[in-house]
Amino acid sequence: MRRSLIYFWRINLAVMLGVAVATAVLTGALIVGDSVRGSLRDLSLSRLGKIDHALISERFFRAHLERDLERELDTQDVVSAISLSGTAVHARSNTRASRVQIQGIDNRFANLFDQILPELTIEGIFPSVVVNESLQKELNAQIGDAILLSFEQSDDIHRESLFGRADGAVQTIRLTLAGVLPDRGMGRFGLFARQTVPLNAYLSLPVLQKALGQRGRVNTLLVSGDSDTDVQEVLSRVATPDDLGIIIRRETDYFAIESAQFILKSHIAETIQQVSAELNAPHMSILTYLANTTQVGERELPYSTISALDVGNLGTFQLVDGLLQLGEDDILLNTWAAEDLNARVGDEVKVAYYEVAPGEKLLTRWAIFQLKGIVAMAGLGADEKLSPDYPGLGDANNMADWEAPFPIDLSRVRPEDEDYWDTYRDAPKAFVSAATGQRLWKSRFGVLTAIRIGAIAGEDIETTAKRFEDRLLKNIAPESVGLTFQPVKQQGLAASAGATDFSGLFIAFSQFLIISAALLVGLLFRLSVEQRGREVGMRMVSGYTGKKIRRLFSCESLVLAGVGGITGLIGGVFYAYLIIVGLRTYWVGAVGTSDLALHIHASSLLLGYAISLIVILLAIWLTLRRLGNISVRALLSGVTEAVRAKPRTKWYALSSLILAAFSLGGAVVVDPSAGTGLFFVSGALWMVSGLCFLSLWFRRGHRSVREGIIGMGVQNSKRQPARSLLCASLIGCACFVIVAVGANRRTDLTQNIAQDKASGTGGFALIAEVDVPIYRDFNSKEGQFELGFSQTDAELLNQAQFIPLRVLPGEDASCLNLYKPDSPRVLGVPEALRQRGGFTFQQTSTEVENPWTLLSEDLGADVIPAIGDYNSAMWILHKQLGDDIVLQNEMGGTVKLRLVGLLKTSIFQSELLISEDNFLRHFPDQSGYGAFLVETQQPVQLTALVESRLKDIGLDAVSTTQKLAHFQEVENTYLSTFQTLGGLGLLLGTLGLGIVLLRNVIERRGELAVLRAFGFRRAVLSRMLLAENGFLMLVGLAIGSVSALIAVAPHVMSYGALIPWGSLALTLVIIYGAGLIASAIAVFFALRAPLLPALKQEM
Repeated sequence: MRRSLIYFWRINLAVMLGVAVATAVLTGALIVGDSVRGSLRDLSLSRLGKIDHALISERFFRAHLERDLERELDTQDVVSAISLSGTAVHARSNTRASRVQIQGIDNRFANLFDQILPELTIEGIFPSVVVNESLQKELNAQIGDAILLSFEQSDDIHRESLFGRADGAVQTIRLTLAGVLPDRGMGRFGLFARQTVPLNAYLSLPVLQKALGQRGRVNTLLVSGDSDTDVQEVLSRVATPDDLGIIIRRETDYFAIESAQFILKSHIAETIQQVSAELNAPHMSILTYLANTTQVGERELPYSTISALDVGNLGTFQLVDGLLQLGEDDILLNTWAAEDLNARVGDEVKVAYYEVAPGEKLLTRWAIFQLKGIVAMAGLGADEKLSPDYPGLGDANNMADWEAPFPIDLSRVRPEDEDYWDTYRDAPKAFVSAATGQRLWKSRFGVLTAIRIGAIAGEDIETTAKRFEDRLLKNIAPESVGLTFQPVKQQGLAASAGATDFSGLFIAFSQFLIISAALLVGLLFRLSVEQRGREVGMRMVSGYTGKKIRRLFSCESLVLAGVGGITGLIGGVFYAYLIIVGLRTYWVGAVGTSDLALHIHASSLLLGYAISLIVILLAIWLTLRRLGNISVRALLSGVTEAVRAKPRTKWYALSSLILAAFSLGGAVVVDPSAGTGLFFVSGALWMVSGLCFLSLWFRRGHRSVREGIIGMGVQNSKRQPARSLLCASLIGCACFVIVAVGANRRTDLTQNIAQDKASGTGGFALIAEVDVPIYRDFNSKEGQFELGFSQTDAELLNQAQFIPLRVLPGEDASCLNLYKPDSPRVLGVPEALRQRGGFTFQQTSTEVENPWTLLSEDLGADVIPAIGDYNSAMWILHKQLGDDIVLQNEMGGTVKLRLVGLLKTSIFQSELLISEDNFLRHFPDQSGYGAFLVETQQPVQLTALVESRLKDIGLDAVSTTQKLAHFQEVENTYLSTFQTLGGLGLLLGTLGLGIVLLRNVIERRGELAVLRAFGFRRAVLSRMLLAENGFLMLVGLAIGSVSALIAVAPHVMSYGALIPWGSLALTLVIIYGAGLIASAIAVFFALRAPLLPALKQEM
């Protein structure tokens, strides 16, 4: 065997090189996957440092909570901080950067990273700030420059409630740039998994606390250190009512439980009532609201409070007249109000109050009651503590000093109203039943303003309060108020597996390259066997059995494959390195980062080596298997293959043709999403069928009619049918890839698409996002004025239509994020968009005229209908229509988002869409609107206007076509990668064609010499040989191209498809021309052989 390997070293070397190529491509693809996963893992570890768990909340809690946690956790360090999103502006140049992560930190933060943090000073007029490289480059700032940071001002009271303040929501501070951190480690800090570098700004924690009015309070806790201790459970043990946003106010004979957010959430109120029942403590639920007007006949009271009470056995009224039992339409007045209104029991009492509508619109509503009774100005009848401490009202010395967050007419306030305020403050003047209060004034933010708890029988109030507080803290989980520790390091490492399996992806990209290499190896080994056909015949004559001969060749092939595979492993590492370099540079659009490094795992090397070895040996085995079908006489004469077609070849051809026809027919009539797959299957079957029929034609035998030189060349392709079929297959497979990919490439979008409701833009020209939520209506004159637009600005604004969207922050669910998203971003869609419609749906759960109405379906408790983008759902979230995506709501429970519709190539590839009603029900604390869809005919002018006027809140308006183009760039980059690797497969096919041509010329040297002797010139013979190869290339190109066009027919026929026919045709022409040039070179060298030796050998 050794001598045989050495004697036929040329062809054996070619086989080994073919094996090396296949192994290199397969192993390299696996290494690329390892490298992407390893790089994402490195980025996760870099951005988190030593942080294992993190808590970030919408609301603030005690900074001292970090000490309480650290004391219980022992081996773990806890660092408190403030994390906000905001906008940075270079004070001198006005260069702006949005989506800036603002971190208020102290010196302990640097301990979480192996880096030195430049000193953050708090002295001086302008405190210092440190930024990372990305933000420094974005602002083009230098050390010592002034930087303005803008962010949302903290407020415990919901801005969309009656007493919330939408105005003054933005706080801006001026700082001095003191240092720049590199974009790694601390400079890359972020709790969301993403491969892009965030824009980070770091300032002293006390400075940010002062600016927010939150001294001694933070909203972020970072925990480092490995421990088996459940951090969330420890938090439950050490959290105080203050941390949970609960205020316990102790009085002489009761204590009241209130909320720092002004109103108790439903589940918190239910827990308080449940604990009260368990301890047998008397309680009274209170909901106090503001009445703009209380009217009896022609007389009225301005601006007074009204309480809805469930008195029970706690607290008393002193009845002056009437009854205390309240029905749903009954009301009580205290004596002061009854006398002022001259009211009598049985009179009709009208109450006007504000209702907060979407867009911060205040609607005046009226409720009509019957006066059931009059109570004395004693006990509950004159209890100012029934009213919460209204901001801007409760601390005023008189009503004229009110600083209300809603419109009031102080001219209505009378001297007697001021007298009441001086004596009773904001004690309610009217009382209704608890059920009536819930019906009129219950909001998404909560149901009660307070719950009073009395002493348990036999205990004093202090003992009851202590027992109650302990029991309450055990029953209220911190996660139910938004205090949830996330295992960020574990999540980051899990997400590093990637939304896309890059090993599988690049194996898919390289599949035709691998197939081409395997076919080339099979072709080379077949040539080797054919070259030794007479040797095989002699061995059989000498007594060797076919089994023994095959074993001999198998041993040789195993050696060749083994050695070639080992060489291929080295090539695989180099191949992977080139791919990684390409992803960091030329193909960076596919990954969005240049921070990729080569990671080599032994398991991938072994797996790639084993798989490629199996594939190659299978290709060689198929070649050896055919030797048993050839007679000894044929082998001795040099014939190594049968010319007649086998019956099963005909069966393959007919069956694949029938299946292709049925698949094509089915693809036309079935659902478009399923039809895409059927079209691709049909295209592949058409290709198989075409190659089978080509095989039948090759084995039909030569025509006897007179033919020219070109015809002779075409007929000569039948001399070695298997060789010719392999060459055509190589060319056809590579061409299939190139044409299919080229047809799927998307060309540049035009602005006309932005006006088309059926396109991926939905007919919207712009999509805008803000750092600080907006509470005003862009479409109303009042909203435009409150947002700071002038009358001149209004002319342009009124020509546009703004549709606001609520935003739940989360991870990017699009192809722009390499990490696997766990909690995707969610948008709340208003009724206006659902009624308007637009976009094209790939799939829907139910056939309806307007699929957006599916968002209003009732799918049961804690199941929300959702719409996503088809590509993101399928390839990033790995979900299909009807699947659920589980998220945590703001009450600590889970909610399922069920996909009821999937959009086709839309601007919503980064998020999921749910109805605004469901959004507010499950995420009530997410106030305001964070994104806007804009219809306009003047997108450039409108973008400049809104970005300049609203720069403090970080508004960025992006063209929807640009946003789609960004997604399209990723898709095109992947296709470009696929096409490049397909081109390498075509190169192998061309190489195989040249090898076959050389082999054919060598075998036919005698025949060519005779033709030369009879006067045929070399040029004529060259044309004949080129015709043979040109025919094989032409047939391969035709079969591959037609099959590819069938496979991508859905895209070709889709709405707005812009197929680059010209570039595709040019590509095929170049491919054909390159093949002919390669063949011409092979012919040139083959025909240079001397004439006389070949002629003697033929004679």
